[in-house]
Amino acid sequence: MPRTRGFDEQQALEGAMQLFWHQGYGAASLDRLLDATDLSKSSFYETFGNKRDLLLATLERYQANFIELLVEPLRRPGAGRAEIIEVFGRVVAHALGPRGPRGCFVNNCLVEMAPHDAAVRDAARAVRDHLEDAFVAAVASGQKNGSIGSREKPRALGRFLINTVSGINVAAKWRPGKPALDDIVRVALRTLD
Repeated sequence: MPRTRGFDEQQALEGAMQLFWHQGYGAASLDRLLDATDLSKSSFYETFGNKRDLLLATLERYQANFIELLVEPLRRPGAGRAEIIEVFGRVVAHALGPRGPRGCFVNNCLVEMAPHDAAVRDAARAVRDHLEDAFVAAVASGQKNGSIGSREKPRALGRFLINTVSGINVAAKWRPGKPALDDIVRVALRTLD
């Protein structure tokens, strides 16, 4: 009979993700990860394998829990300009929130780990691609319904929009304030005209 776990795996993943997000992969020692996940060393290794596998699992959690909520407006039938504006509003609100100055978890992983770890690069890129694809679909829909006037290819606009989201998250680290972030969004949205 399989043994049941005496802990909530999703809660442990959340604790690890918050630690990685706040301190980075390199600074997240095993002792800090054990504290953040509230696991014993044996439970940690039995459940997650190793630190790198845990990071990959936290990237999956980030997509499932954070990115899915972020892109929800872009998935609505007939999504277009209004839904893209709504997503940027969510991005700015997050950037200005108490956790915003940490930037984007995926961007942080890309900067720290992607240059020397192909698996982390691929996992982080999959999250970015998911968001980009949602923007591309909304742009194409907006072009079809007339809410987006630009004749630029949807993929090109989607790439620009995801990079603008990344830039807002990087800017959040130096806490520029709402007017500066609103300027970035306002100018970026002109590409949809």
